Amino acid sequence: MHAFIPGLSPPLVRTATLMSFLENLQINKYDLQCFSITEGLFMSPKQDTGLEPDEHGDIVRKGYNIIAGKYYQDRDLFENMKEINDFIEHLPDNAVVLDIGCGGGVPVLKILVEKGYTAKGIDFSTGMLELAKKNVPDAELIQGDIMKTDFEADSLDGIISTYAIIHIHRSYHPALYLKIYNWLKSGGVMLVSTAKTDWEEVHDYFGVEMAWNHPPAHESLQMIVNTGFEILFERLVTTGEETHYWILAKKP
Repeated sequence: MHAFIPGLSPPLVRTATLMSFLENLQINKYDLQCFSITEGLFMSPKQDTGLEPDEHGDIVRKGYNIIAGKYYQDRDLFENMKEINDFIEHLPDNAVVLDIGCGGGVPVLKILVEKGYTAKGIDFSTGMLELAKKNVPDAELIQGDIMKTDFEADSLDGIISTYAIIHIHRSYHPALYLKIYNWLKSGGVMLVSTAKTDWEEVHDYFGVEMAWNHPPAHESLQMIVNTGFEILFERLVTTGEETHYWILAKKP
């Protein structure tokens, strides 16, 4: 699927056009009741943890610092290789690629380096980056908060983020997608995994406190379209008990 709605900003300026575009997308197959203007476009209930965005981020960072090793022992990180390979197929030779929330560097950074790309990874967990240094010594690693970090405009061929955006407070998501758009070269591609449902919660994860804060699939898609991206594919993928919403998009 190739769909692009130029200049769709602010979000509700071209409601009819956006509604027509979304009617053909995969998320319509999953009973997401979001397409009635009379019911309020793209509105969904939210559970409120009462956490400010920075408080939310602190919980995530501290949690991953503690569980870094256990996370990689217990989680199958190769379960979405199809989506990752689809992303790689759209990269040019000698591509420069950024992995947002790179964790321990496996599998994404490792694959990128093995294919000869210039691989950059950013994560705000020092525990995860220590693993990445061992797993992918040839990658360029950055410790920091992606919302407080900048890269040169039009400098990257690809940006990927797997299982990370679900931990970034939803209030930051529109700005994050705009940053990604600006960093990509024309023709550059972005692959992100987001969530199927609206979820805001703090609970135990691998024995530590962990936080999630993300909108449902249709709201993530709307943000990405509004930013100016062309959608190459979007799909809900279930592995085990988890369902994630994957979007591959291109900067025109």
